[in-house]
Amino acid sequence: MPDDEDGFSLSLPPIRLPPLFPEDFRVLWPGGGDGRRRRVSARLVTAALVAFDLVDAVLALTVDATAVTAARTVGGSLVAGATFGLLGIPYVLEVVAALLGFGWVTAFPTLSALLVVRLLR
Repeated sequence: MPDDEDGFSLSLPPIRLPPLFPEDFRVLWPGGGDGRRRRVSARLVTAALVAFDLVDAVLALTVDATAVTAARTVGGSLVAGATFGLLGIPYVLEVVAALLGFGWVTAFPTLSALLVVRLLR
């Protein structure tokens, strides 16, 4: 290590890493590849969100298993984030309620309420 005016310096020989992916590698998720994209209808999204809230509420009121509560809240957070973006952040309150032991609070139809807020904006 040679000494220069500001302190020590270190030089390494050039390093070449092997390619991580093959040349024909394509990412298929979430865009579905290079094919034509179809827009999802608003009715289908609404039906899916309401159905998710109904199943979530039934599970919140009938099943008291920690694993089920964790799966419901994490799944709901992912759905809220993917569907609403930053507007889905209030869904985190369900996760907090579940962590604090108030699982019955998660029966509130949060995704449907977020859908109404989105429609009114």
